[in-house]
Amino acid sequence: MIIDPQSNMVIKHSADNPPSYEYVADEQQQSSSMAEKAANPQAQPLSIPPNTATAVHTRPMPVMQQPTVYHYQNPLTGEHVASLLPPDHPEMICLQQGGHVNETKFGILGILAAIIWFPLGIGLCLLDRRVKCKRCGIIIDDGICG
Repeated sequence: MIIDPQSNMVIKHSADNPPSYEYVADEQQQSSSMAEKAANPQAQPLSIPPNTATAVHTRPMPVMQQPTVYHYQNPLTGEHVASLLPPDHPEMICLQQGGHVNETKFGILGILAAIIWFPLGIGLCLLDRRVKCKRCGIIIDDGICG
């Protein structure tokens, strides 16, 4: 049940069966035309010259700062790279230098496997390694156990 505060009517309908669009549109047109007549009995229509744009609201548009896009060229492949990262960022330094500075660390399981099962353990030790860049910190190879 919906009670309309503008009129003393009570509209009954269920949530499964809302009122039709035409019914609601007619109600709004009637209430707005009655309000206009009561507020301004001698109202004159506005004369707007053609080809004139009018503002709908008077609030200024918010000014959004555009992000700075940096352009790089990959020295190895020659491809153009556009990035939001500045030139002094560690990842961009690695890109400009042409590669990462690798640092390899072996896991404790790989080292134990290399000691216990000597010939085959070396292969397991190589599987349990983590390769990381010293400069930018990106993990290049995380290994199987990582």
